[in-house]
Amino acid sequence: MQQSVSPDLVQAVGAAIATIIAAVTAWQAREVAKLRERVAALEDQAISDQRRFRDAIRLIRALQRHIDELLAFLRLHVPGQDPPQANYKIPPNLEEEL
Repeated sequence: MQQSVSPDLVQAVGAAIATIIAAVTAWQAREVAKLRERVAALEDQAISDQRRFRDAIRLIRALQRHIDELLAFLRLHVPGQDPPQANYKIPPNLEEEL
C-alpha cells in the first residue's frame, strides 16, 4: 500500500487542496468586502435619517406652537386683528417628504 502513494500523488492532492482553500478564501474576502460596503451605506443612511428625524421633530414642535397661537387667537379674537403669522420654515430635506 505504501508503494501506491507516490510523491507526485501527494503533491497533486496538496496542490488541489491549496487551490480549494485559496478559492474559498477569495470568495470569503469578496463577501466580506460586500458586507463592509453595505454596512458603510447603512451607517450613512442612518445618519441621514437621524438628521431628517430631528428636523421633522423641530418642524412638528413649531407647527404645534403655531396651532397654539391660532387657538389663543380664536379664543381672544378682537375684530380687525390679523391672525398670528407662522414663524416656521419647512427644512429643505423634508420638503420632498411633504
